[in-house]
Amino acid sequence: MSLLSMPFLVTNLGGEMIFILEQRLHAQNIPKEKSNKVLQDVSRAMFSQKFINELTKPQEIYSSSATREIFDRLAHSSIMRLSESSMDKLYDLMTMGFKHQIVTCTHPRELIEVTLNHLESIRASVESNPQTVELVDGAISQVVKLCSEISNSEFAQIRQSLAKFFQDKRIKVSLFLQDGIQSADGTIVIPKGGPLVNDETVEAPGTIRYYDDSGAVSSTETFSYALADCVGARLTGDPFDKNTRDSKLGKNIYTVDRTKKREAAKAAAKPAASTATTTSAKKMKENKGAAVCELKSLRDMISSAPADNAFKITNLFGGDGDADAAPGTQNIVISKITREEMLTTNAALVDVMKSMDVGDSQSNDKDLLSLMDDASM
Repeated sequence: MSLLSMPFLVTNLGGEMIFILEQRLHAQNIPKEKSNKVLQDVSRAMFSQKFINELTKPQEIYSSSATREIFDRLAHSSIMRLSESSMDKLYDLMTMGFKHQIVTCTHPRELIEVTLNHLESIRASVESNPQTVELVDGAISQVVKLCSEISNSEFAQIRQSLAKFFQDKRIKVSLFLQDGIQSADGTIVIPKGGPLVNDETVEAPGTIRYYDDSGAVSSTETFSYALADCVGARLTGDPFDKNTRDSKLGKNIYTVDRTKKREAAKAAAKPAASTATTTSAKKMKENKGAAVCELKSLRDMISSAPADNAFKITNLFGGDGDADAAPGTQNIVISKITREEMLTTNAALVDVMKSMDVGDSQSNDKDLLSLMDDASM
């Protein structure tokens, strides 16, 4: 297990949270100034410089329950208050979004592109406030520095750790089903083939090399295989350059301006047999006890916003139901809207956010750091 998985887990899940909140706050007709305030506050709590510094230190990946607690706190670090049901669906949608990105990466180093796509999209969402933009830029710099020091083998371990973290998540999402990237039983569809990554050490299959006693190549031969036609040309983009970056994973999929054409899911796999989901009381108690230490770290580092002007959302996902969910899964229905539509709704209020105080970040930093200290004990 890699000790560098946490920054990738938190920043990418955080990106998915921002995307979903931005879309759903608009769909719920929340006034624009309140929506912007929520995104600003959540981003400020998530990208506090001291918090990011602690997050990028080597450490064991948190348990699922501890990670969920972190994002419960992040979601409520603003004036928004979500019901338990809405928070459940929000977190499920976040995890399925990032899980899809993890399992469809063509190479472990594509995690660099996924993470930077998330961070740069968040920056665009909070660009009206220079203080928050500065925090996001600081997080981007930290991630770039970290990624430049990580080897291919370490990235493979990070991806393996993240895949293990998400292995039991199987929630049906309408957009994924419509785009054909998820099967009817909730499993992720992995596309066959694809381009070679921009790494000369990665070669297309089909060549056998023979070596002599001195270690030199004595002869080579090639062979054909069924999926040879699915291997594309080598990519040429720079993962650290947003203008030439090849991967689209990690960008906001909840808007209509996507390059991928929307298709109805066709030959979906048969629904998996219903499995027992009940857990013994003993196991639940053990899991709860194991998470206590972790929950004291990042969770308590995030302070809640003052109750003044707070608003509560009972159902963030409207009347979306689970009636058509396969056994053992939930079904989250979410529609797509344009970013332009979100920005122009109540456009007269956008300027108000430019003069709003994003609050005192020092108290958030103190709470976040105390959580990290407690987790390491």
